[in-house]
Amino acid sequence: MPPRSSIDERLSRLREIRNGTDLDKLREAVPIYLADRSNLIVAEAARLVTDFELTGCESALTQAWKRLIETDDPVKADKGCTAKTAIIGALAKVGYDEPEFYLAAISYRQIEPAWPKAEDTAENVRAGAALALARSQRMRTVDKLVTFVDYQQGTPFDQIHAARAMSDTGSEWAIPLLRMKLLSADVNAEVAGACMSGLLELAPTASIPLVNRFLRSARENVVLEAAAALGICGKPAAIKCLIDAWKKTADDEIQRSLLLSIGLSRDPSAVDFLIGQLESHHDPELILEALKPSLVYEETRLRVNEVRKRRAR
Repeated sequence: MPPRSSIDERLSRLREIRNGTDLDKLREAVPIYLADRSNLIVAEAARLVTDFELTGCESALTQAWKRLIETDDPVKADKGCTAKTAIIGALAKVGYDEPEFYLAAISYRQIEPAWPKAEDTAENVRAGAALALARSQRMRTVDKLVTFVDYQQGTPFDQIHAARAMSDTGSEWAIPLLRMKLLSADVNAEVAGACMSGLLELAPTASIPLVNRFLRSARENVVLEAAAALGICGKPAAIKCLIDAWKKTADDEIQRSLLLSIGLSRDPSAVDFLIGQLESHHDPELILEALKPSLVYEETRLRVNEVRKRRAR
């Protein structure tokens, strides 16, 4: 019997198949590699499903998941949850909609030895499952939100992705849950940012005044999260909040973040403000950095070049 090929050799063959982009060959090869004993091979095969949106591999993916979960030593079978994370992502990508599967995955934990203390390596598994549940057509919205409230009791990473999953449902029922989490006394800054982004996506007009309050927070990292959320929101009212906050703060780092957040929106009012600052600001390179998202537009580039010419005189 010829010796079994090494992991590197099998990975190399998978990459050759990927580069060939023959979908029939991919569909034929992926189930074989999903049954491989190496979690690295399984993960690479699952990524092929994701990257090429290969339908028809769902059974092989769920079988691989079951094998990795039900083994006597899940850590040894899939260190770092590398394969399980890729499998969840692949199933979500091809629209696999089995809520019971994702409900099991969203509660999965895998504690692995680490220094100075053991760590749970399944956070990305849970995050992927939450995203899939948020988009499920087979689960009631209220049941999704109940699941995400439970999920939000986990690590800060879990809380961030629970907030994102709530907003991904697109339901106004998520709004009071996100507000409640945002207004809790001990909320983590990044979790607060995820709640603010979700609120501004679901109900921008009603949420801009609330998020604006956090621009005056005593916690700098919360201010930065609020600024980024308002910038991405991009509504004129959100830009006005950022400009007003920029005028009132004397903190150089916060001023810098506010300017960059203003530029994120690409709203005409934001562009007008930044070009006005380009005329007189002591750090034109910072203003140009803030304007980068809008420099894809020829009109903005022409206006910026005119100001730069005037400054150079």
